[in-house]
Amino acid sequence: MIKKIALSILLSFITTSGFAQFISSGSGRSIQLTGSAVKNIDAVFLFNGITADNQIQFAGSASSYLWKKYDGSFVSNLSAISVEDGTGYVLTANGVQYYIWVIDYQKYLPSLNALAVSEGIDKCSNISLNLSGKIPDLVYYDKNSTKQLLSRQFTVSYPDQKYASGQWSAITRSLTETYPFTTIVLNAPYKDTSFTLSGDQYATLFGIAATVTSDMYKAIRVECHPTGSIVERDAANESGRKIGTLEGSGPLNVSFKSNANLPVTQFYEWRIYNLANTSNYLRYTDADLRYVFNETGDYKVTLTVTNSTGSCSHSDSLTVKVSSSFINVPNVFTPNGDGQNDQFRVSYRSIADYKILLYSSWAGRVYTSTDPAQGWDGRVGGKLAPPGVYYYLISATGTDGKKFKLKGNVNLLRGKNVK
Repeated sequence: MIKKIALSILLSFITTSGFAQFISSGSGRSIQLTGSAVKNIDAVFLFNGITADNQIQFAGSASSYLWKKYDGSFVSNLSAISVEDGTGYVLTANGVQYYIWVIDYQKYLPSLNALAVSEGIDKCSNISLNLSGKIPDLVYYDKNSTKQLLSRQFTVSYPDQKYASGQWSAITRSLTETYPFTTIVLNAPYKDTSFTLSGDQYATLFGIAATVTSDMYKAIRVECHPTGSIVERDAANESGRKIGTLEGSGPLNVSFKSNANLPVTQFYEWRIYNLANTSNYLRYTDADLRYVFNETGDYKVTLTVTNSTGSCSHSDSLTVKVSSSFINVPNVFTPNGDGQNDQFRVSYRSIADYKILLYSSWAGRVYTSTDPAQGWDGRVGGKLAPPGVYYYLISATGTDGKKFKLKGNVNLLRGKNVK
């Protein structure tokens, strides 16, 4: 009768030159541990229930075999032997000795009865899982008859959420704990969840369902990741914006988002400080906020979020800079329709109030505006103004309080065929 070859799983690398391989056969599955997975022994076999037909066979080539138990009692002169739980065997093949140990895993199954969640002093950051149950030691003896324990690893997994790339996304967190333990400390979750403990790794490989799940835990941990974006103005002649920062020309309109974990976060507090006077601040309680910074300066915007009971909070902050003011007036423009320098516009930054008057010697006032983003297109009454010199008067106030009183002239240049 041909015996069924059991599944043998090698859990670590075999690095010793000429290491003898063993083959398990018979009913069920087996796991063979070698190398760094065990200490001072050639192999440890775990069987998922030992039956009369389970054997271990030397896979190498030898002219003679001598199997003995650790106590020296004779077992066999054949290449294969039947095995017993909790027994060590010594094989001498062609004068070389090999040590193996056999464990019937079914006799050492973990008993996972209950998993309870508890909160400690630092409950806003960590929680504890408390296991009730029994996990027997997996004992083997090495070639020196020294007692050793196989590592038993268990996996904790639970649904959670994570902030990355500007948004919260659902994830499953997983970590491995090595027995012995009765308490496992975890980072507190960001959403209501339950925790599942499974394992050990041998049960997983054997396809044995050994799990325990906690009751639903109501999350209390909150976290925010405030971001800000400048509400852009489309004036090409306004400068001061620095890409990747909250720095720009005033009045600076900024849209803030809290990016807090929901629904655990229930309350929001925004504080806006001018760093020149941090004793005063503006306070808002919206989840998201839009604010216009009307004065030049450096600002700190702090967001604090809190859960429904006030037991946990989290804060983070952003910096905002409103640039100092300036106005620069060109001395020439060319309204010829080529898309370049077609309007007389000032270059400006952080201007709060503005007025310009533009005159000609032949027509008096030809243009007026209170918006520095606007410009004169070189027309008067819908008709092309003649080339020549025009005179301007500008009065303005910057967001830093700086006053501007500017006067001068600008040359209008035009090609012959412009209509």
